[in-house]
Amino acid sequence: MTIRLEFLARFARLVCLTALTAVSFSCSRDSFVSPRGVAIDPAASFGKSPTALAVTSTNPGFGDRGTTIDVHIVGSGFTSGAQATWLLHGAADAAHVRTNSTTFVSSTELVANITIASDAQLDFWDVQVALIGGKNGVGSECFEVTSAQILGPGTLGSDITVRVINEQLQVVGWSGSTSGSIPWIFDDALGMVNLGSGEAHGLDPLGTVVVGRNPTFAATWTRQPDNSWLSAVLPQASGVVGGNAMAAARTADGTLVVVGWDEVPGARKSSANLTRPVSWRLTTGGWSAPQFYAIPTGSTVATARDVNHLEMVVGQLDGSDAGAVWESPTSYTRLDGTPNRINPSGTVIVGHRNNSPVYWWRDPATHAWHTTAVPLPTIVGSSCTSGMGRDVNDAGVIVGVSCGPNKNQATVWLLDFSGASPVLVGTPTPLPGLGIKNTVTADLSSAASVTESQPYIVTGATVYTNPTRVAVRWRLR
Repeated sequence: MTIRLEFLARFARLVCLTALTAVSFSCSRDSFVSPRGVAIDPAASFGKSPTALAVTSTNPGFGDRGTTIDVHIVGSGFTSGAQATWLLHGAADAAHVRTNSTTFVSSTELVANITIASDAQLDFWDVQVALIGGKNGVGSECFEVTSAQILGPGTLGSDITVRVINEQLQVVGWSGSTSGSIPWIFDDALGMVNLGSGEAHGLDPLGTVVVGRNPTFAATWTRQPDNSWLSAVLPQASGVVGGNAMAAARTADGTLVVVGWDEVPGARKSSANLTRPVSWRLTTGGWSAPQFYAIPTGSTVATARDVNHLEMVVGQLDGSDAGAVWESPTSYTRLDGTPNRINPSGTVIVGHRNNSPVYWWRDPATHAWHTTAVPLPTIVGSSCTSGMGRDVNDAGVIVGVSCGPNKNQATVWLLDFSGASPVLVGTPTPLPGLGIKNTVTADLSSAASVTESQPYIVTGATVYTNPTRVAVRWRLR
């Protein structure tokens, strides 16, 4: 099957335009405000501009494909009769971003009603304001045409962490707050639902159980008939002082399997706590006791991070840049980096090594794992190699984060599995954001998970109001 992904334009362009006495400014990002009523500016009612013409920002600073929206254009020197036009790399493209009307509000604000075509280029566009008489002002790269869709309110607190999406397009994660973290689940029918206290890390493929921590012990939230969620701690072995449930999968017979880790005190009072990889199974009688996985020789602690329907488990060793894949609770293969996820068919693992995105693959002939990590290129190439792979599906779509032109950015890679070994197709694809390019945050955006079914839906987080991120999803076409 041929997999086709749309490779997005790079976002590091700065366009200088010239026209009759044109002025160009780089745009900033305003907080969203409710539309205001149209007001008459006495100085502008005669078509005069008492101050220099400038376009400084748009609000909102982004728009989704296939939508018609009102955009507030902020600047100075606007007059009655001003007209706004969207430009791509200096050229008007009304077939893809069309201005339906421009409404004068004041000398510092206009409202443009625009229609963004479903195939408009995903990029930062310039916004030009033309006055009666020919004077122009341009805000360079003021507005981003995006495919990022905010999930409900985007967050239930401050910053957000997004973990996984299932085939029903339900998403789980948690929001930070001053009183602790808030686990949540999102779906289109019910929006973003607050699950209480803790962190949501994994999701039943059927959408009936969320797994994570509560916030001390490994826990679950189970959907009730009235769509409320019932929280419970997973069974714990004697002496356990903490833990986390990280991922869930359904086996061929429909059994729900959850993996994670528990935490027990060290041998001495002064010793650090020890973590052990464990799994739980949901049967007709309830949750099983924890099943412990062998800690590889030479390591002292381990955590399980992901499981597939074949009950293959990947995890981290010694809290460092080392990992393993378990074929069974007693059979394992060491890896030379930290794995995050394994694909459903158990042929590719993604993660990071030395703070760079990598993958490991299993030989289709011998079924042995190639334990040396294969590096994935970043958006900017060799000038910066940081990032990580966070999920991979059976089509070879890898999602994660890597170095972008300004900050680390949500990234998509594609592997071709048709040969004897995986081959990277094309170059890394940056995913668009919500109108912000330069921030003080470490990551502009990050992709967390991807669906198995086409069109592939990716979920993750991106900056909306610096430094707060919101949960979003992207559609790969």
